[in-house]
Amino acid sequence: MMKTVLASAATAMLLAAAPESGEQPAPGIKATVRPEKATVGSLLDYKINITGRGLDGVSIVPPEKREFYLEQKEAKKKEPPEGAEGEQQAEDPAQYVPLYIIHSVKKEDRSDKTMTDIIVTMQMSYYHPGTWQLPDVEIKGADGIAIGYQAPSVQIQAVNEKGEFQEIEPPLRLSGNYWRLAFLLLGLAAFGVAAFFIGRRALALYRERKNAPVIIPPIVTFMKEVERFGGDRLIDEGRTEEFVFGISMIFRSFLSAQFRFDATDMTTYEIEKKIKKVFPRSLYDGCAGDIMRNFNLWDLSKFAEFAPTREQLHASLAETIRLARTISGDTADGVPGI
Repeated sequence: MMKTVLASAATAMLLAAAPESGEQPAPGIKATVRPEKATVGSLLDYKINITGRGLDGVSIVPPEKREFYLEQKEAKKKEPPEGAEGEQQAEDPAQYVPLYIIHSVKKEDRSDKTMTDIIVTMQMSYYHPGTWQLPDVEIKGADGIAIGYQAPSVQIQAVNEKGEFQEIEPPLRLSGNYWRLAFLLLGLAAFGVAAFFIGRRALALYRERKNAPVIIPPIVTFMKEVERFGGDRLIDEGRTEEFVFGISMIFRSFLSAQFRFDATDMTTYEIEKKIKKVFPRSLYDGCAGDIMRNFNLWDLSKFAEFAPTREQLHASLAETIRLARTISGDTADGVPGI
């Protein structure tokens, strides 16, 4: 009798522990960063591996913002030295240097019919010393509910770790000038980093002006590239990823040539902010919403496992051509000389 009772109890426990029928299994998510310790500006590989069975519909959306700055309130406030209560402290130039920059995002899908195996790799660099938790990548199940995971941390060290002021020995006496000298050197270091980014941006602007077309109108180049691209054929053959990547780069190149900024190396979020500045008000009010809707459709097709219909893609291609003609001032049915 006792054996029967124990067996019944064990069976009930096993049934209670078993997952309900139809419930999607939780995926295994492993996030790593290499190296775990690095210096300012070093290249890091941040990988997230999603594995499991029966995970149809899992979507992955990498961070949209590629450059992240610390908020003003999060920046470290320097306390004034003793005896200098009345002195006004200089603004810290380091607040204008990004905390990190995401240089590239790559998704590798090695899934088969029974097993989901997806790896997202981000190459990024940090520019502030300290221990930082890496940015989250949005992962959702087929039900649209976000799936959490533990993002790794990375320890970033200053390049000149041995430049410690306490190692300075007499005959130099820092005395009351110690803090002033410390702030001066920190300011010079931050200024050097800021100058690097300003110089890089200035070089990019110089290259844009040097390589900008001066004879062939951008709309003519755009229409010829669209014709060579064969977007309708790619859509009908089901080559969605090749289509959205190609038409996105063609339209980005058109915006770059038309308004003299490099849209090919910008995120959708950065392009949205840029066109708000460079577009005339009437053009922005009439086209900005349609432009961003197309970019969002292309981004979802690449990153979020979103499968648009052929009708949506054909409509997107036609809308892109119409937007380019409107932006260039050509509203006719054809473009002369093409």
